Amino acid sequence: MNQTIRVVAILTAKGGKEQQVEQILRACVQPSRAEDGCLSYVLSRCIEQVGRFVFVERWASHEAIALHRQMPHYTAMANALGELLSDRQVYVLEALAEDGESATGFDTDMAG
Repeated sequence: MNQTIRVVAILTAKGGKEQQVEQILRACVQPSRAEDGCLSYVLSRCIEQVGRFVFVERWASHEAIALHRQMPHYTAMANALGELLSDRQVYVLEALAEDGESATGFDTDMAG
């Protein structure tokens, strides 16, 4: 099984700050993708809730994530967001089953 680390960050802008937050988040995408250890870095906007943005990231290791959080573009983003967010949730995840892999050890026959 692939041992890459996922990060899902859900950021919600305060009312009226949506465009400003989006601009700040977009500025972090390309430099993050260029980092050693970054395998994927996708920024999305929630269709169902105005002002909610989601980063879905894949990193080669915990060390790569730690270095990412020290990079100038990341710290600039974090500082610029300051009081612009009403909510921030970040999840660091380990995949249990990748695309194309079976979830071994899990009974897929749910019929009783």
